[in-house]
Amino acid sequence: MKKWGWLILCWGVFSGCKVYQEIKIEKVRQLQFEEFDNTGIQGSLKVTIENPNWYALEITAADIDLGLQGRKVARVHLSESVTVPKKSKNEYLLKINGSEAKLDAAIASAFSILFSDEIIISGEGYIEGKALKIKKQSPVKFEYPIKKADLKKKKS
Repeated sequence: MKKWGWLILCWGVFSGCKVYQEIKIEKVRQLQFEEFDNTGIQGSLKVTIENPNWYALEITAADIDLGLQGRKVARVHLSESVTVPKKSKNEYLLKINGSEAKLDAAIASAFSILFSDEIIISGEGYIEGKALKIKKQSPVKFEYPIKKADLKKKKS
């Protein structure tokens, strides 16, 4: 009977009572490439994330089409999980990697980057989070301008 009680409680909490609120990606401030070639991409995104919930969330996975200047340059995934504390709004460094890098699209974007002060970085896909032992996928879509100086290639 206890199992059914927990199941009903969890279903009620997460479906009808609006206890779970979506996390918000407020701003992408920096994109840094450690590796970008035909075999793949590795890097990091500096992102502001707001968690309006009364409990901490762990972002465990992501699958995002990353774009520069309106062109898809890679499909990236989260390399490491990130814990977002309850009722918080902080900046996080998300480590990303991907295997579907489109070098030709990145080169085409580079030409338009040369003549602009800001770069439009975009993403569309989903993030997967875990809270209170329950996993949930949430769609994510963003488009933010970042300063040219904040698009970096890490020096070896």
